[in-house]
Amino acid sequence: MLRRIGILLFVLAATSAEAQQTDTDLPPSDTLKQGSSLPEVIRKGTLEGRFRVFLMGTLNDGAPADYHAQAFGGSLGFSSLRWNGIQLRMSGGYTFDLWSSDLTKPDPVTGQPNRYEIGLFDLTSSRSDNQLAYVQLFQLNYRSRDERTSVIFGRQELTTPFINPQDGRMHPGLAEGLWGLHKSRQGIRVEGGWIYRMAPRSTANWYTVEQSMGLYPTGLGVDGRPSRYPGQVTTPGIVMAGIGIPLKNKLNISGWNMAVANAFNTAMLQLERGSRDDRWMIGGMVVRQDRLMNGGNKADSLAYFQHDASMAISGRLRMNLGRFRWQANYTRITADGRYVMPREWGRDPFYTFLPRERNEGHGDVHAATINLIWRTKSGWRIQADAGQYWLPAISNVQLNKYALPAYQQYDVNVQYQFKGNWKGLAAQFIYLMKLPMPDAIHTTRQAVNKVDMHHAELIINYAF
Repeated sequence: MLRRIGILLFVLAATSAEAQQTDTDLPPSDTLKQGSSLPEVIRKGTLEGRFRVFLMGTLNDGAPADYHAQAFGGSLGFSSLRWNGIQLRMSGGYTFDLWSSDLTKPDPVTGQPNRYEIGLFDLTSSRSDNQLAYVQLFQLNYRSRDERTSVIFGRQELTTPFINPQDGRMHPGLAEGLWGLHKSRQGIRVEGGWIYRMAPRSTANWYTVEQSMGLYPTGLGVDGRPSRYPGQVTTPGIVMAGIGIPLKNKLNISGWNMAVANAFNTAMLQLERGSRDDRWMIGGMVVRQDRLMNGGNKADSLAYFQHDASMAISGRLRMNLGRFRWQANYTRITADGRYVMPREWGRDPFYTFLPRERNEGHGDVHAATINLIWRTKSGWRIQADAGQYWLPAISNVQLNKYALPAYQQYDVNVQYQFKGNWKGLAAQFIYLMKLPMPDAIHTTRQAVNKVDMHHAELIINYAF
């Protein structure tokens, strides 16, 4: 603990954090004039910060325990001026437990551990105090004077379909590696790189890629026994590349490929027509996964990717009506195999994704959702969602990794951005209800923290 406090004090003395931005959104200007010194580059750098208060609670139906947690934290960081396009960035974060249930104890009825509230702290080392300090960013980045090319080396925040911040807890997920981005004059966007270390959200440390696979609950293997891949996967890291091409008639095509060496490959092709502001938008994606080499380990029971392939398609139709819009979405994961992706790395890319649940780990899925979104002139954003998720039976362990019953989800997400003297302050409230499908067969142990539950969150952010 003293070591972490020392790291935090060092970082706070020289740094200030970011306000939820991606690392490719770097300050564009190269402000160092000829003849300026290195001390000037550091002394005239930018301090940034974010504070967050997060209140969370879950009510389970019947005898299983209910939970609550309240956390306070944030991040402070520093960005130097640019010198010949090069910039230094660093930041550190901290989280304090204000008032929470005892998250170290399993539910006395089912024996299941807490699922959501522990994610505000370090789920790899739950303890009674939950006081955390951690290093977030530490990088050198380069941006060309025409602002069309950037390169980042070090610890950074990536936003891709498969590795993304999923910033729904006290700090986002981060990655370490080498990442490059180029935008052509015709609007073509090409990016990619090599990732060799991860700092998943809800943890307080950095891990190699192979160590990060299995920090979250791992579910069942295809043989129905608890997954045994944590600590057993062998891979040197992730190689990923993406391209986005704007075509005529507001048509955009994008493709991504992520190879986790010695484990699995995931490719995605996405086509969308219409922008966010157009009256109509239609989009679709296809995701294909294939096993690489031995799936992560020579022993199949210890491998992460335990089948040959999986396939998923997802689509969206959206209509804008002034400040109101609706979206209808559908996803199909075929019965060829489970769609798997380490949950430590990011959220699902599918259009049917709703907060606090995923379809990762499942095959033979039909999912349908509708989103109703309203934005007001005064700064409110109100979204209501409804979803139906038809999953394979819990007994079908080959296609249901987490023993999740087929379910319905309904949620409301209200956000407000303050203005004027309160600029930088934002509030968000989320309420959701998850119910099992009428014909879903499950036990109380399989339902706790998954279905027959209500969940609410209040989040207050201040960024400067």
